Amino acid sequence: MDTIANSAAPGHSSAMAVLPAAHALLTMKIESESFGSTCALLTPAIKAKLKEIDSGQVLEVRVSDSTAREDIAAWCRLSGNELLTMRDEEHQGLRFFVRKK
Repeated sequence: MDTIANSAAPGHSSAMAVLPAAHALLTMKIESESFGSTCALLTPAIKAKLKEIDSGQVLEVRVSDSTAREDIAAWCRLSGNELLTMRDEEHQGLRFFVRKK
Protein backbone atom coordinates (compact mmCIF):
# COMPACT_ATOMS: atom_id res chain seq x y z
CA MET A 1 0.00 0.00 0.00
CA ASP A 2 1.27 3.48 -0.82
CA THR A 3 2.06 5.92 1.96
CA ILE A 4 -0.36 8.82 1.85
CA ALA A 5 0.36 12.26 3.25
CA ASN A 6 -1.71 15.40 3.38
CA SER A 7 -0.33 18.55 1.83
CA ALA A 8 2.04 20.36 4.12
CA ALA A 9 0.62 23.08 6.32
CA PRO A 10 1.74 26.67 5.68
CA GLY A 11 5.10 27.32 7.27
CA HIS A 12 6.06 23.64 7.34
CA SER A 13 8.52 21.96 5.03
CA SER A 14 6.74 20.08 2.26
CA ALA A 15 9.93 18.08 1.73
CA MET A 16 9.00 16.05 4.82
CA ALA A 17 5.71 14.77 3.35
CA VAL A 18 5.77 11.39 1.65
CA LEU A 19 3.79 11.36 -1.58
CA PRO A 20 1.96 8.37 -3.05
CA ALA A 21 3.71 6.47 -5.84
CA ALA A 22 2.14 7.47 -9.15
CA HIS A 23 1.50 4.99 -11.97
CA ALA A 24 0.84 7.73 -14.57
CA LEU A 25 1.34 11.46 -14.95
CA LEU A 26 -0.82 14.19 -16.50
CA THR A 27 0.67 17.68 -16.82
CA MET A 28 -1.43 20.64 -17.98
CA LYS A 29 -0.48 24.28 -18.22
CA ILE A 30 -3.75 26.18 -18.12
CA GLU A 31 -4.19 29.88 -17.64
CA SER A 32 -7.86 30.36 -16.82
CA GLU A 33 -9.32 33.63 -18.00
CA SER A 34 -12.89 32.82 -17.09
CA PHE A 35 -14.49 30.84 -14.28
CA GLY A 36 -14.85 27.17 -15.09
CA SER A 37 -12.46 27.02 -18.03
CA THR A 38 -9.92 24.94 -16.11
CA CYS A 39 -12.49 22.34 -15.13
CA ALA A 40 -13.82 22.14 -18.69
CA LEU A 41 -10.35 21.18 -19.96
CA LEU A 42 -8.84 19.38 -17.00
CA THR A 43 -11.51 16.91 -15.91
CA PRO A 44 -11.95 15.30 -19.36
CA ALA A 45 -8.15 14.97 -19.57
CA ILE A 46 -8.04 13.31 -16.15
CA LYS A 47 -10.86 10.94 -17.11
CA ALA A 48 -9.03 9.96 -20.32
CA LYS A 49 -5.73 9.41 -18.51
CA LEU A 50 -7.41 7.28 -15.83
CA LYS A 51 -8.59 4.93 -18.59
CA GLU A 52 -4.93 4.08 -19.17
CA ILE A 53 -4.37 2.72 -15.65
CA ASP A 54 -5.94 -0.02 -13.57
CA SER A 55 -8.39 0.34 -10.69
CA GLY A 56 -6.54 1.17 -7.48
CA GLN A 57 -3.58 2.76 -9.27
CA VAL A 58 -2.62 6.40 -8.78
CA LEU A 59 -2.55 9.24 -11.30
CA GLU A 60 -0.42 12.29 -10.55
CA VAL A 61 -1.91 15.47 -12.00
CA ARG A 62 0.20 18.62 -12.32
CA VAL A 63 -1.61 21.82 -13.25
CA SER A 64 -0.52 25.46 -13.38
CA ASP A 65 -3.91 27.02 -12.53
CA SER A 66 -4.58 27.41 -8.80
CA THR A 67 -8.36 27.29 -9.36
CA ALA A 68 -7.97 23.58 -10.10
CA ARG A 69 -7.84 22.93 -6.34
CA GLU A 70 -11.63 23.04 -5.97
CA ASP A 71 -12.32 21.60 -9.43
CA ILE A 72 -10.37 18.39 -8.89
CA ALA A 73 -11.69 17.86 -5.36
CA ALA A 74 -15.29 18.22 -6.56
CA TRP A 75 -14.71 16.04 -9.63
CA CYS A 76 -13.23 13.27 -7.47
CA ARG A 77 -16.25 13.33 -5.15
CA LEU A 78 -18.65 13.18 -8.11
CA SER A 79 -16.74 10.53 -10.06
CA GLY A 80 -15.99 8.24 -7.12
CA ASN A 81 -12.22 8.45 -7.58
CA GLU A 82 -10.20 9.20 -4.46
CA LEU A 83 -8.19 12.39 -4.07
CA LEU A 84 -5.30 11.15 -1.95
CA THR A 85 -3.45 14.41 -1.50
CA MET A 86 -2.80 17.82 -3.00
CA ARG A 87 0.43 19.76 -2.85
CA ASP A 88 0.99 23.40 -3.77
CA GLU A 89 4.42 23.64 -5.34
CA GLU A 90 4.94 27.41 -5.02
CA HIS A 91 5.79 28.85 -8.49
CA GLN A 92 5.32 25.45 -10.17
CA GLY A 93 1.59 24.93 -9.68
CA LEU A 94 -0.43 22.23 -7.99
CA ARG A 95 0.13 18.48 -7.78
CA PHE A 96 -2.76 16.10 -7.13
CA PHE A 97 -2.68 12.35 -6.56
CA VAL A 98 -5.89 10.57 -7.57
CA ARG A 99 -6.55 6.87 -6.94
CA LYS A 100 -8.71 5.32 -9.66
CA LYS A 101 -11.89 3.68 -8.37
